[in-house]
Parts: sequence; structure tokens; C-alpha cells
Amino acid sequence: MFVQSARIVEEHGQSPIDRLTFRGLEKNATTIRLAKMNLAVHGLEGDIQKAITYYEDPHKLVGKADFVMANPPFNVDEIDADKVKTDPRLPFGLPGVNKKGKVSNGNYVWISYFYSYLNEKGRAGFVMSSQASSAGGGEAKVRQNLVETGDVDVMVSIRSNFFYTRTVPCELWFLNRDRPEAHRDKVLMIDARNVYRKVTRKIYDFSPEQQQNLLAIVWLYRSETEKYLDLVSGYCRRTLDEGAGCFNTGGENGETSQPLPDFAAALNSLNDIIQPFLNTLADDALHAEVQKELTGALPVFHADVKVFKEALDEQETAWQQQKTTNGDLKQAIDRLATLAESSRDLIKQTDLLYKLALRLIETCEKECNARQSDVWVSKNVIRARKTANEARQLAV
Repeated sequence: MFVQSARIVEEHGQSPIDRLTFRGLEKNATTIRLAKMNLAVHGLEGDIQKAITYYEDPHKLVGKADFVMANPPFNVDEIDADKVKTDPRLPFGLPGVNKKGKVSNGNYVWISYFYSYLNEKGRAGFVMSSQASSAGGGEAKVRQNLVETGDVDVMVSIRSNFFYTRTVPCELWFLNRDRPEAHRDKVLMIDARNVYRKVTRKIYDFSPEQQQNLLAIVWLYRSETEKYLDLVSGYCRRTLDEGAGCFNTGGENGETSQPLPDFAAALNSLNDIIQPFLNTLADDALHAEVQKELTGALPVFHADVKVFKEALDEQETAWQQQKTTNGDLKQAIDRLATLAESSRDLIKQTDLLYKLALRLIETCEKECNARQSDVWVSKNVIRARKTANEARQLAV
């Protein structure tokens, strides 16, 4: 979290060393060493002290922090109530005590601590169990007192499997001690349980675009309309740049490539290499149907690439006069949607053409005994097929 915070500051053109002071608490000495090493690797320093946060505040942070970030343990039931009942970090009191003299659930102990650390303009963002937002009893009373401060800013519901070690769903809480008066009786609640990107079978996350789009909701809620319009405008500009990249893109060592034309050329080259063998076969040979399908699909692909390029040039010209009001950008998105649709169609065509070429090669080798022919040079076919596949991947 510290390293990511530093990156955000750098993205805003400022120095994290000058702007940020990191203070952390951790009960495990090994984890402290790892955290300090991670900071050092990124050119940062942090005062991370060994402490059990339930009972200790070695930084004496109450009322001092500009920002608090945390991912605390969920639903802990081992906090000694007698040790914390007079803690100044519990401005809303204990959330409940069980028969063993333990705090029934530590979620609101954590939340209270985070809140108490903030100065008069401080903000907090932390991960919390979904159970906390609907818990009853003493927790509900603490939650009511917290909400009535007017400092609960935003809550975001997240689906399960966003953690490497836990599968449970969670919520992101954002507190702000310096909210505008118009928002003090409101809480922005975002249901993002159906917003995710699948990383592995068991792990999900947000893509950068999904993060930006969720953030855009917050911008609009805060009347930061220009940020939202800049984001939409940036998406439109990126659409045009990505389209142009299909025809001319930078490569390694200053080289340039033309992904779509290069793929078409690679297919033609592959076809030229196998054509001498095809000329030796009868018209009714087993390869004929596949060859006919490939031969028929190629002109359609070339024509669609040409139409795509013309549409792209037309949209690029229109963008030179583009206004960035909400209504004008909406019209631009409607125009650019056709480019996105054409792009998806070209992906399907590109994959189909390559598969047809592979089928034709396989049919020649397995059904027509191509390897026995003097005009079938296997190493040239393999090389051309590899070149076509690399071109296909880049184009897609």
C-alpha cells in the first residue's frame, strides 16, 4: 500500500519522498523486515514499528494522519475488552462484549481506530468484511454513530476471490473528515460485485479501465465533471490510436510494423509456398474444399481491412474538430462504436483465416502425402506458418 501510494503521487508529477511520510504497525518482525526491504527497493523509507494494534499506538497517531490505508483481519473475536474499553481510539465505544470478556467482533474496533487517527482533513480507505455493514447489536450502534458524523464518504461492494488468501466478498470503506456540507448527510454506495476481471480460476481483480470507471462514478458524485469528460475523451482518443496501430506501430529498436497488412502479407507468402504442391493435385482432391474456403475468405478480408482503414481515417478527421462537452462526446462514442465492431469482426476473420491455412497444410501433409513431394519444402512451410502466426497474434 505504501509503494502504491508513492506511485500515485509520482503519477501526479510530485515526489513521494517530499510529499509522504509512511508510518505502519505490524506484530510480526519478519513481515516488518520484508516491508522495509520492499520500501527500500523502491527508494522509500518508512517507520514501521512492532506492535499489536489492538492495544498499542506507538506512533501516537490519534488526530494526526492525513491518510489511513489498511486491510485488517476480519471478524476477530480475541480482543480483550478490559484492555481497550478506555482507549481514546474508540470514540464511539465498544461494539459489544461476549461472555469471555472479549470484544464480540473486532471489525468496528478497527474502523474506530482508523477514524480516530484522522486529522480534521484526513481521509481513510480500508478493506472490511461485508458483515460489518449489516451487523446488529452493539456494532449497529457504533455504525450509526459513525454515519451520523457525516464522515462516511463512499462504500464499494466487491465480489469474492479478490484476495490470494481469502475467498470472502468484502467492502471498501472511504472516510473523509473534510467533506463538503452538501454531502455530509449522504453516503455514495457502489455495487461493484459484477465488475471484475478473471486473473486465474480462483483470483479476480479490477482491470485499469474498471478502476477508472468506478472512480468516474465518484467524480460525478463530487461534481468533478471535467475529470469524467477527460476520461471519456481519453478513451475516444485511445480508440483512434489503437486503430491507427493496426496499420503502423512502433517495435523494438525503433522498427515499425503494420500488423494488419503484415498479417495479410504473411498469409499470401504462406500460400505462395504451398501453391506449387497444390498445382500438382487434381481439382477433386481432398484439399479442394478447404482451399476454396480460404481462397474465398481472403478477398473479403482484404476488402474489410480497406473499409476499416477508410472509416478510421474518416473518424480521425472528424476528431480534429471534436468538442468535449458531454453531448458531443456521446455522439463521438456512437460514431466510434462502429470501429470497435469492425475491429471485433476483423479479429474473427484473422483467426479464421489462420485456422483455414493450418487446415489446408494439415490436409496436404496427412491426406495428400505432401511430404513425399519434391515441391513441398517442410522447413519453408514451417517458417512461413510461424511468421503468419506471429503476425496474427500481433494483429489480434
